[in-house]
Amino acid sequence: MAKSVLDGTNLILGVGGKALGFSTGCKVSTSTETGERVTKEAASGKWKEKYVKSLSESISAEGCVLTDGDSDTPTYDQLKAMQLNGEPVEANYSIRDGDSRNGKATGGYKGNYIITSLELDGQAGDDAKYSVQLENCGPVTKVGDGLKDVKATQKTNPQG
Repeated sequence: MAKSVLDGTNLILGVGGKALGFSTGCKVSTSTETGERVTKEAASGKWKEKYVKSLSESISAEGCVLTDGDSDTPTYDQLKAMQLNGEPVEANYSIRDGDSRNGKATGGYKGNYIITSLELDGQAGDDAKYSVQLENCGPVTKVGDGLKDVKATQKTNPQG
């Protein structure tokens, strides 16, 4: 059975329900903080016993700075306003929906995030770029099948 690999171009980050404008990169990091449990039974052995204390997620993304974006294309200026507002923003990441610039509403992951960093970089002779860092504020939930592309799976495996 053939397997489908997600093309990085098709990983779409949306903020406030809209895909970032002229995005060039996206990275999602999910971390688990663990604790160590020491019991009388475990103390006699050589193996540590671990447990999950908490989960956290951070997202970093980069893109070109648009000077004429709109409400359907979040720009550096809009991200800056969201950050300065100091409130969590709804963000989601999913697979591109066909040829559109938006991610699929029926899959991926979503949650509330705080914009913790926003950088602006303008080098002579190059496009001005931004980078944004978001950290979860509460749970991150799976939407539908997550990052599974049902349509692509059906193409590569017609039996199911």
